[in-house]
Formats: sequence, C-alpha cells, structure tokens
Amino acid sequence: MQKTQKPLNVPLSGEALKVLEEKKNPDEPIFKLPTSDATINYHIKKWVKNGHIDKAISFHCSRHTFATMTLTAGTDIYTTSKLLGHTSVHTTEIYADVVMEKKADAVNLTNGLFG
Repeated sequence: MQKTQKPLNVPLSGEALKVLEEKKNPDEPIFKLPTSDATINYHIKKWVKNGHIDKAISFHCSRHTFATMTLTAGTDIYTTSKLLGHTSVHTTEIYADVVMEKKADAVNLTNGLFG
C-alpha cells in the first residue's frame, strides 16, 4: 500500500483464479501491482479498451466499484475495510453510504405502483 508503506495480501475469488496461469511456486505472490498510479491506470485503460468498454476507468474507480460490490453482496464493513487496506473502518463508511443510497433508490422504484 502506497499510503501505509505496508504490503497488502488480498485473496482472489474463484473466478479470478480461473483466468490466471498456474504458479510454479505457491508461496510467491500471484502478481504485484506497479507502485505508480500512472502505471496502474495505463494497464487498467488497456484492459478497458480490450473489453470494448467506452468509459473512463481509473484505479480509484476500480477500488470504489470493488468496495461497493462487496458491501452490496453482503460483506461486512470491517472485512471490506481490511480488503481495501484501510487502517480505519471510518474511511470505508463512504462506501456504505453509497450502498444505503442504492437500497433507498431500489425501494423508491415502487412509488406510485399502488395508487
């Protein structure tokens, strides 16, 4: 992690592991992200282009999407916080607010159906 200067190990989902090649040495990291935001964003932009996605995507955007998806899927805020490498759960609360807003939007879709 750039901010904390500590390495962060995050387990990969079964779907992510399916697309990766098998490692020779299981104790070695699967991959290491570049240390520069510009380099990470360069690779993300290539992946987005190869996926025929017509949106501006950045590393920050991908982290935000990951946090929102895990919380929406039911992961608790503490675990999501640790997966993101946050030192405080308070930093992760912004994503919980987004999920609550999505829940409110979903409930409001029924407005006017019964009247």
